[in-house]
Parts: sequence; structure tokens; C-alpha cells
Amino acid sequence: MKTKIKIFNSLFWKISGIFLLIMIVLAVIFVKISVDFSAEYSQEAQQKINRGVAGGALQEVNPFFIDGKINEQALHTIMHSMMAVNPSIEVYLLDPEGKILTYVVPYKEVKSTEVSLVEINKFLNGDPDQFIKGDDPRNPGEQKAFSAAPIIENDRMMGYLYIILASKEYTSTTNALQNSYILGLGLRTMALVFLFATIFGLISIAFITRHMNRIIRIVKEFREGNLDARIPVTSKGEMAQMSETFNSMADKIQKNIEELKSVEKLRRELIANVSHDLRSPIASIQGFTETILLKKNSLSEEQELKYLQIIERNTNNLNKLVNDLFELSKLEANPEQLQHEPMQIAELVQDVADKFRVIAKEKNISINTIFSKDLPMVYADIQMTDRVFQNIIDNAIKYCNRGDVITVELELQSKNVMVRVKDTGTGIAQEDLPYIFDRYYKTQKTRNKADSTGLGLAIVKKILDLHKSTIRVFSEVNRGTTFEFGLPVYQV
Repeated sequence: MKTKIKIFNSLFWKISGIFLLIMIVLAVIFVKISVDFSAEYSQEAQQKINRGVAGGALQEVNPFFIDGKINEQALHTIMHSMMAVNPSIEVYLLDPEGKILTYVVPYKEVKSTEVSLVEINKFLNGDPDQFIKGDDPRNPGEQKAFSAAPIIENDRMMGYLYIILASKEYTSTTNALQNSYILGLGLRTMALVFLFATIFGLISIAFITRHMNRIIRIVKEFREGNLDARIPVTSKGEMAQMSETFNSMADKIQKNIEELKSVEKLRRELIANVSHDLRSPIASIQGFTETILLKKNSLSEEQELKYLQIIERNTNNLNKLVNDLFELSKLEANPEQLQHEPMQIAELVQDVADKFRVIAKEKNISINTIFSKDLPMVYADIQMTDRVFQNIIDNAIKYCNRGDVITVELELQSKNVMVRVKDTGTGIAQEDLPYIFDRYYKTQKTRNKADSTGLGLAIVKKILDLHKSTIRVFSEVNRGTTFEFGLPVYQV
């Protein structure tokens, strides 16, 4: 039962069913049109063949009227003679206004009292080849093929001889025969057309749905886990567009899955690295604290001070790591927290440089600033921009040796103030450059530095991303490193 339901739910059978239904409807319409046109053709043929019947009858009866009255005997003689020759006609004598004066018809079944002269005038005065139907007095509302001629005596219009060329009985009989013949012909034609159309139609539908079945098969493969499954595009049209759309979607899904795997891997590495870096200072703090407590009576003041300094240094490193993690998480969780305002970028750079000169002086490192006095204000978050400069300069100091120089340059370029932080330090290896802004990434030279959290440059990039600014880095080993980014000029 389920198999049967699946078969009739398939696209092939749905399209085939619709196609067959359309074929049946078209066949019925064809038969109906054929029957109607056959009847129309029969009447038009009768009118063309017998167009002059009424005129010929007038020549046989003369006069039609005697002293203004109908010549009944002569009229009925000719009418009956005409009907004897052609029993399918109906003969009517009309006055000049179209009213029926007398008639000869089977069974005397005449329901109308007059005939419209509009069609009669068209018949008499119009194109002889035009097919015109007139009123049927026996069937009000219907029209039939006719012949007509004016009755003129002594230059006076006396009326019209109006002849219906196919009586009701004749029409009924011929229509029945025609309908039977046309119906039989139509059914035979319909059967042949239906047979061949069905065969070719089903073959065509099978060919079209073959592509759809292939698409469904590939989609099922993708759903079942084969992420490399793609639909081959070998043609154009809607099926090709559907295939290309699926392939594009599959590529995007696969890319997203790979990114999620990468993020998960980074998350695990981050947790492992953070756990390691947290464990090291905590273990050191715990160890030296326990040593001081256990040996407080045997330690000299110099040893105790040394242990306390180690505890303080590890506490500071631990505090810096936690603060960096908290700040980066806060930036990622709430990217709308920036508070842009106009500020003097030169003053900010000078303040940050002054703060780090004390630390740099201990390593005999020089910090220089270069900028124009008429440099315009920029539009940015002051606190966040300050953190960017602090992290970059702090990173530069770590990579510099005694006697190296750090230079901060500010330059106006179009609608941005370009910032360059250069150092003449040890530089960064080319294989490390693409990853230095990754969260918790450490180069070979900083992996053993206790004061490096691996989050400083990640925080820098995140802040500049929120400012819609791009930071670039250029570096050569043993020749130095340059960080470059821009901040928008404040527009009043």
C-alpha cells in the first residue's frame, strides 16, 4: 500500500496525470468544435447552393397579389411544388415590414409572427459570398440559412418571399447523422492522437523528471552525510539553476561546518592555553606562599622579599590575563558599546608614548612621535583607541632589544588620519604574520614570555573592526615591524 502511495506521489505520475487530463479535455473540445463547424459548414453550403431559390420561385408565380390580396391558389401551388422537390425547405410570405402573411411548413408549427428584415437586407444588398443567417419562425431565438427575394409589382414593394433552407426536421436528422459521424471520426482521431501523444508525452516527461530524480538522489546523499555531493550541471534552464543553487548552498553549508570545526578547535586550544597559563602563575603563587608560611622562621628578609616579589609578578600576570580575557569577551558580546566622539589623536598618542617611555627607558629603547601640529581631530572611542596604542606599543617593546627605536607617525590622508607604529626590533617571521591577530596566538619568541597573554593584538583588531578600520602589519626578521591603520577625520 505504501509503495502504491509513493508511486502516485512521484513527480512523474503527477505530471503524467495532469498531461493526460489536458489531453482528454483537448480531445473533448476538439470533438465539440468539429461538430459545431460541421453544422455551420452544412448550412453555409446549403445557402450557397440554393441562394437563388426564392428568386426562381417568384418567376413561377405571377402575380403574387390580385387587387392587393394574396393569390392563394397560385402561391400554395408553387409552395407545395417546391416542397415536393425539396422537402427540407420552409416557405414564408412576408409583408414589407417583415410580418408573416402566410406560410407552408410541416405540421404548421410557426411560433413567431414576424421576421427581422436586417438579415434579409444584408442578404439582398450585401456580398453574395457572405454567409448570413436569418430568423427561424418555428424556433424563436435561433437562426438558420435562408434564401429571400423581394416581391415588387407595378413598381410597388409588396413584401418578401422568405425560404428557410433546412427545416426543423431536416436539421434534426442531419445534425444527428453529422454528430454521429463527426463523433465517430473525432473519437477515432482522438484515440490515435491520444495514443501517440501519450507515448511521446510520457517519454518526454520521463526525460525531464530524470534530471529531477538525479537532483533528489544527490540531495539525499548530502542529507545522509556526504558533504562533497554535488549536482553536475550539464544544461541550461530551470533545472540547471536549481542545481547551481543547491551546489552553492552546499558549498556554503560545508564552509560553515568547516568554520565551526575550526572555531571549536580554537576554543579547545584557547581553553587549554588559558588553563595552562592560569595554572602556572597560580602554582607559583601557591608554592612560594606555602614556602613563606612553612619556613617563615628560617627565611632571611632578603629571601622573603624575593619570594614576595615573585608572588607579586605572577599575580600581576594573572590579573593581566584575566583582564584581557574579560575585555575581549566583552567586545565580542557587546559590539555596540563604543562611544564615538571627536578627539585630538596627536594628544592621545603623546600621552601613551609618555607612559611607556619609563618602561622603555629601562631597556634603553627610544619612543618617538611624528605628527603635524595642524592635524585634525578624529572621530572614535577615546578609551578604546587608547587601548589600541597601549597594546601595540607594549607589543613593540617586547620585540625590541636594547638600543632599538619605536616610532609613532600620524599622517593625514584624504578623510582619514593614518597611524603607523614602527619598531626596529627583531621582527616577526613571515609564517607567523597571518596569525598574529588570532586570539591567543603566540609566536615562537613570545611563547616562553611570562608577561605575554597572546590576546593583546586580538583585542586591537577587534576594537579596530568595531571602528570599521583595517589594521595591516609589515615585518622583516631582524629589521623591525610596522603596524598601520586609519581613523576617520571628524566631520563638523
